[in-house]
Amino acid sequence: MARVTLNIAKVYDDGFIENIEKTKYFQLHKNVTTRTDLYCFAIALSEMESKEPTLISTVGATKSIVRTEFLTNVEPLLSCLYYEKELKDKPENIDNICNRDEVYNLAEKCANTGFGILKEYTEHIDEEALFYKLISYMDRRYEEIKDELSSIV
Repeated sequence: MARVTLNIAKVYDDGFIENIEKTKYFQLHKNVTTRTDLYCFAIALSEMESKEPTLISTVGATKSIVRTEFLTNVEPLLSCLYYEKELKDKPENIDNICNRDEVYNLAEKCANTGFGILKEYTEHIDEEALFYKLISYMDRRYEEIKDELSSIV
């Protein structure tokens, strides 16, 4: 049976997500940001900090946060993530990119790692510092990509 939801560790949902709703930290609350976008932001933080995705079961009980029917616009992003992490060095397994359960499992691991990072940020970094941290990361990535492209041309 196909998956219907992506999960979040209950430890993040019960206190931390509620805190985001109250404080409106970084405009990540429901009135501004969809749960799908929040999930993708958490995945991006996991990648930005180069943290290894953790099994969701290692952080305890889980709770649904995003229905897969709302992933339409981010399916390519999740597939790219799966390719980068699981298939890049194994081209013979490229058909696995069509296995949505595997793609969703990896997204879930990365998102929960990212929620752990975001929890730390909410406790230790104000919104302005986070903004500059993200801009700095984008600048570094741009420089890396720019160098790669200039070496090809």
